[in-house]
Amino acid sequence: MADEPEMLEKVGPAARVQAELKKLDSRNRELWVLVIFAASVLALGGLSLLVPSSLWHQSELEMKIPPQIIFLIMMVFLVVALFMVRREMEVQKLRLLNLQQTLAAQSEYSASMMDALTNVFNRNFLRELLQSEISRAERASRPIVLMMCDLNNFKQVNDRYGHLMGDYVLSQISAILKACVRGSDYIIRYGGDEFLIILPETDDKGAGIVRNRIHQRVIDWDRENRVGDLPISMSLGLYTHVAGQSAEQDVAEADARMYAAKHASKQGGAAPTPTHEA
Repeated sequence: MADEPEMLEKVGPAARVQAELKKLDSRNRELWVLVIFAASVLALGGLSLLVPSSLWHQSELEMKIPPQIIFLIMMVFLVVALFMVRREMEVQKLRLLNLQQTLAAQSEYSASMMDALTNVFNRNFLRELLQSEISRAERASRPIVLMMCDLNNFKQVNDRYGHLMGDYVLSQISAILKACVRGSDYIIRYGGDEFLIILPETDDKGAGIVRNRIHQRVIDWDRENRVGDLPISMSLGLYTHVAGQSAEQDVAEADARMYAAKHASKQGGAAPTPTHEA
């Protein structure tokens, strides 16, 4: 398992950039070999021009241009070509380095948005994301629903069986939540055992379907993975955004409905049907 990150890295975009950089380094070494060879030939050409009698035994050839001049012209073209190739390689290398830095910055930014345990967005990302989605929903006159989710009996799990078991439960529940929503929806770990789900382009009926799906999936998971004698369930509160309300107001409304559902479940009654204020 310790080798997994390295194996995954080999197929990522950053790994491809690293591979390209290695290729450039290899080409750079080959280019220096050519440069040294060209310099040696150029030095011989210079000597042939300066002291032709010592290097050219047959000074008369059937051509109007002396061979030394032709030789020098060829060497000039070779040096210019090598210079242009090296310049192009340096430019390409700078582009790849810039791309690598950009990918590293994006990776660092992405890591800062994600919760390491549950692999969903963390709370630091909530305000920016929610405000953006609310603005988009209001511009398009489309509904958006917030769903606050809280685990029941989670504190007892931590107290009786330790935080490692609690972490396991959280990771399992987050996987269930991700399986119950669409790819265009967002899941944020709001607190210790609280999750906030943002459902763009979703009305009350659609959100109710998601809520029932989550309830059923958690019940099925608990039936097969009961932690001791503690039943795990979820209290869910839905709130549909009303135009003009802020992101903080929406979260507070969803939170209040979640606590109302939790209180109703403790009293043994049915949770009130979530509605929004006109």
